Amino acid sequence: MRRRRYPLGLLRTGALAGLGVVSLALTAPLSPSPGTTAPGHSVAADVWTTGDKVAVGTAVESPASPLWFTAVRGGLADLLYPRVDQDNLRQFGYLVTDGSSFLFDSMRDGLAVSRVIDDRALLYQTTVTDPVHGFVLVSEFVVDPARPVVLMQTQYIGPRSFHVYAYLVPHLLDGGRGQTGWFAPNRAYVSRLDRWLAVGSTATMARHTAGYLRVNDGFEELRHFDLVHRDDRAGPGHITLTWEVPNASEWTVALGMGSSQAQADGSVTDSLKAGFAAVGAAYRDGWLRYAARLDSLGGRATALYYHSAEIIKAAEDRQQPGAIVASLALPWGNATLDSPVDVGYRKVWPRDLYHAASGLLAAGDQRTAMDVVHFMRSQQLADGSLPQNTDLDGRRQWTGDQLDETADAILLAVRLAPRIASGSGPDIAAAAEYLLRRGPSTEQERWEENSGYSPATMAAEIAALRAAAQWARAGQQTAQATRWQAVADQWDAQVEALTYVTSGPLGSGYYLRISADGHPTADEPLTIANGGGTFDQRLIVDPSFLELVRLGIRPPADPRIRSTLAVLDAVDRGDSRSGSGWYRYPHDGYGESTLGGPPDGHGHLWPLLSGERGVYAVLAGDDVAPLVRELEAWAGPEQLLSEQVWEGTGAPTGSARPLVWAHAEYIVLLRATLTGRVDDQPG
Repeated sequence: MRRRRYPLGLLRTGALAGLGVVSLALTAPLSPSPGTTAPGHSVAADVWTTGDKVAVGTAVESPASPLWFTAVRGGLADLLYPRVDQDNLRQFGYLVTDGSSFLFDSMRDGLAVSRVIDDRALLYQTTVTDPVHGFVLVSEFVVDPARPVVLMQTQYIGPRSFHVYAYLVPHLLDGGRGQTGWFAPNRAYVSRLDRWLAVGSTATMARHTAGYLRVNDGFEELRHFDLVHRDDRAGPGHITLTWEVPNASEWTVALGMGSSQAQADGSVTDSLKAGFAAVGAAYRDGWLRYAARLDSLGGRATALYYHSAEIIKAAEDRQQPGAIVASLALPWGNATLDSPVDVGYRKVWPRDLYHAASGLLAAGDQRTAMDVVHFMRSQQLADGSLPQNTDLDGRRQWTGDQLDETADAILLAVRLAPRIASGSGPDIAAAAEYLLRRGPSTEQERWEENSGYSPATMAAEIAALRAAAQWARAGQQTAQATRWQAVADQWDAQVEALTYVTSGPLGSGYYLRISADGHPTADEPLTIANGGGTFDQRLIVDPSFLELVRLGIRPPADPRIRSTLAVLDAVDRGDSRSGSGWYRYPHDGYGESTLGGPPDGHGHLWPLLSGERGVYAVLAGDDVAPLVRELEAWAGPEQLLSEQVWEGTGAPTGSARPLVWAHAEYIVLLRATLTGRVDDQPG
């Protein structure tokens, strides 16, 4: 594919690069300002921001810059440092007022659009427009590869009489409690324990105030259109910092993290000295080098293909190679309290990790995939199983036992066994023995909710035991190979008896989602999680049965597969402007019922399921082009795939965007459409 060129907008040489512009913010005293302290007290708790991110970024493979950002609408929403699971920011955006009649919040008001501005790099531009008052805020974001600093450059286009204010809501160490913030000349600081945030700008920060969130901070002051009461310091507690951007036209703000004030401040100073253009070029070059290592698919790779690989790579922790979190987003963060700490999808699920590695292998990034299999070794428990999920150190977090995750570890380890040193990946034999002891029934299926016999879990178990047997035969372990193969064949012969409805309310012959006791044709109750209700198990069909085909357990033309597809499309399909999609299952309660609302019991369409349906279409020889186009449309101009999208509009819900698994599915699907072969199907 011919590479499309975007104008780099604010990323142009010479933009704010002169020392005369940035000299306002090069140095600042490293002691608290002796000015006034905000009166009052802190609120007990706050929330985060929506899981629907419009931009994400990190300086790829940069040990000097272990920092990640996300953006929502027209501002920053997260600063993850020094690990990908530690957040330090709720939001940083802009407030605009005419000084007498209105207050505009760029994180809430007006019309917001965003887009990527390079086909090969995680570079984004956000535009927030107020059509009522006639102004626009345009912002771009980069991370300095040389130090843990994010730079946000903004251009204001509108009446010169309006006032623009920067508004910072820090959440150091995963929450807003216990923070202290203050201003110094041309600098602002926030600290909590050993975590420091320094903020500098190419515009002066002289007219400012520090205060307590929702009590007496700058936002509360500006409800009356001016900073009448101004304080230099606030805390400890949930504090905010607000300052006016004088003569607003075009400026850069630097937010730097560190373990000391001097470290954070020095990083901000150095990044501002380098300038947005130079830092942006270095940031972009890092991603271009990474993209150059990927397989171009004979020149037919799409922009979403490159961005998908980069989204997966960006979700990898810097300190723990191979530890790829499920998403940089906190699902429904706007409805999630900052205390107690909830890192959301910034955990490592072996299932998501398996799909991430599969996507990277399909894209040609073998190095990171090998890091993944090494990390799985640290996740594996003493009994041979893989836990439901872990933190970045491999320590178990949630306690569910999902046998498909142990199977996934076997499949990936066997696939990469010829390329990794013995003992550096998960213990294949121990994992296989665990499956023999615990399977084929699972405590939880891949949606992490119900126990019993799942066609998807059984497919993973059977494929994993066969892969383990193949690996054992190659190592002259004949007895183990024979035993694992025999059990795999036995379970293969039982799949339909345990999971296939021969006669039910939806027809004669279809795989159900799960059967608690292995009697799929019986009228038995199945309780749907998240308030979904209780129903006859035979009414709940799930697209996951297609794993039987993807993992080579059943051929795509098997009449039982075809008949289940007809049932599935009748009860579990939904429509959006971009095309049809699928729910996880009927009555799914995992999601929100209103735009911007909390997850109150209404699930929506999952793009990754369209990717899986596309994989089936490739194997079946069906037309796959509409499904590829559907995923590309759902990614939008930001090239970000979400966990869920709304029916009708196809817009992301507040769950999690981007979702690593969804991007991995797109990569595998695109490669399969071009080669006719599914890259992660066991051989």
